[in-house]
Amino acid sequence: MLMTTNMIRDINHTLAQDILRILPAPETPIPGPRDLQIEPMHGDGSSRKFYRVATGKTNYVAIVAPPDTLSRTNENDSYYYIGNHLRKRGIPVPEIYAYNREKGIIILEDLGDLHLQSIIDFQNTYNKSKAWYVNILEKLAKMNTGGARGFDSSWCFDTAVYDREFIYQRELIYFKNEFLSRYLGLTIEESDLENEFKHLAELVSEIPNNFLMHRDFQSRNIMIKEGKFYFIDFQGARFGPPTYDIASFLIDPYVGVPQHLQVELLEGYFDEIRIQFKASREEFINWYWLTALCRNLQILAAFVFLSQVKKKPFFAQFIKPALRHLCHTLDHVESHKFKRLRFIVTEQARSLLES
Repeated sequence: MLMTTNMIRDINHTLAQDILRILPAPETPIPGPRDLQIEPMHGDGSSRKFYRVATGKTNYVAIVAPPDTLSRTNENDSYYYIGNHLRKRGIPVPEIYAYNREKGIIILEDLGDLHLQSIIDFQNTYNKSKAWYVNILEKLAKMNTGGARGFDSSWCFDTAVYDREFIYQRELIYFKNEFLSRYLGLTIEESDLENEFKHLAELVSEIPNNFLMHRDFQSRNIMIKEGKFYFIDFQGARFGPPTYDIASFLIDPYVGVPQHLQVELLEGYFDEIRIQFKASREEFINWYWLTALCRNLQILAAFVFLSQVKKKPFFAQFIKPALRHLCHTLDHVESHKFKRLRFIVTEQARSLLES
């Protein structure tokens, strides 16, 4: 249900005025904030607030996130600068119309409510679903390679490079704290997995990292509007390896891409970007499984954090699918590596997945 600003529910009159001040000039002027129709939108795991703003002529989306700092690059800055950069590079992202840095308000193109997850059905529309993935991966390759050209690391609010320390703390230790400790209730000292985690972080940090990675490239971050797709939630983009985003996309538990298709799509992606680096297909596949392991650990942690700490139960249903992916991923990493991690995951997965 649309609401007007005088209803004062989730939005107040002051915010409506702030939005009105930076809206693109409509063909017919809007007399005042009470003439806007503003509807709160669902924002998945984000703490930012999203609103659909209807002027009578055009719909926009307003992202509202009062900044935690103005003295350095914040998340809103990253969204604004990275979004404009990607659009200039021919990457399908929403057009950004206005940005009020002090208020933390960004006005952008309304892409509707349909995301890729909603239209993918590999059981009943396999060929159509596959076609979406093939086309999206072509643009992903362009973003990972062409998007890196001219990318300014000062736009990044949350580290400019996917490096060893980031991997260790923000993905591997995150997994231990959220999934192993909080979700499974295991008492595991950091030292118990420290050597394996540091080794994994080291191996991944040695992969060429001069590519632009989205870092959360999955089906709920791809919107569908009028038969075209658009990438969203790109504010965490940074320099990183060429295999992280494709891994994130293929092991996405929201969708469940069939294993044989994952192999086919990965081969196609390799052919798209192989000219950008000197590596054999075998080396590239090894990079893929290492980054897939990091991503898999991260998403398990995120699903627990979002469902239990942020109290967003929607995400709990994807924990088991992500755990199945993790078991599969570990099967593709050299068996002598990560023995302790493999043992813990295998033991816990057996009972959890059978329950």
